[in-house]
Amino acid sequence: MRSITYIIITLSILLTTGCSPMINKYRVTIDAISNPSVEIQPSSYVIKALGEDSDENSLKFQRQSRYLAQTLNEKGYTQTGSEALAQQIIYFDYGIETVKDETRTYSEPSMSFGFYHRDYYSPFWSDFGYTHYRTYRKRYLLFNRYMVILSKDQTGKELWRVDTSSIGESDNLKVIIPLLIKASKPYIGKYTEKPVKVVVKDKKIEKETEAKKEKKIKK
Repeated sequence: MRSITYIIITLSILLTTGCSPMINKYRVTIDAISNPSVEIQPSSYVIKALGEDSDENSLKFQRQSRYLAQTLNEKGYTQTGSEALAQQIIYFDYGIETVKDETRTYSEPSMSFGFYHRDYYSPFWSDFGYTHYRTYRKRYLLFNRYMVILSKDQTGKELWRVDTSSIGESDNLKVIIPLLIKASKPYIGKYTEKPVKVVVKDKKIEKETEAKKEKKIKK
């Protein structure tokens, strides 16, 4: 009876969630600091690579820096093509590191359906039960996805800095870094007393979900 109840619950979950895609949510930690002796205002800027190993001409860096430039422009900053004319040199770095790599071993019952009549067993009828157990291994990986934005003036004085990170299973920086930039937007040029924790949704998946909902309503 317990087994049948388990199957009914499992099927109910699959049926109710099968047509509703999950929206990825990311827990993000943001730590921002600004120079108290300087009045921080949006101004002209250029984006430079912060890490020595980062290549500003690489397609990956250019892709991510475009998201940063878009965010800065939305806050009133103006991107310039000349470092000599920029009031702020904004250094940008991002990366990923493994924080957990663990393999666990599990054992669970293997289910089968069948009908027992004396010494005869028919596999497609009647009661169901556990015939044997199977053992398998599963690997768990967790990554720290991080990003640093550091602003300096022409003399090299630090104006403000934002450190943003998120720990999770995905190592897809093409998706993660734009979300970290999005989460950091309210804290650019600001100061936080302590690290701030926020939850960011995957906007692309969220839009697709809303579009499907609207389509169903129209029908």
